[in-house]
Amino acid sequence: MPSEYDYVREPSGSTPGTWLGLSIASTVCCCTPFGIVGIVFSAMAMSARDRNDMDEMERQLSRARGWTIAAIVCGVVGGIVLFALRASSDFS
Repeated sequence: MPSEYDYVREPSGSTPGTWLGLSIASTVCCCTPFGIVGIVFSAMAMSARDRNDMDEMERQLSRARGWTIAAIVCGVVGGIVLFALRASSDFS
């Protein structure tokens, strides 16, 4: 009988996340073009995972991570620039 302190241990060879959720969020909220590229690479990583091609999955995950982070950074920098421009036009 399992106790309340039992837990399920993940296998040591578990696959990492695919960045798909964050790619979609960055597409909607930050920088659409870079986010779309992140979604495409995330989908390619999922396809490689389904084929059990772990080397290809890692390459595609790396690309998805890079494009998703670039989308977030561009969105944040763009927001700061837009805020600064609006603030400076209010004072003129």
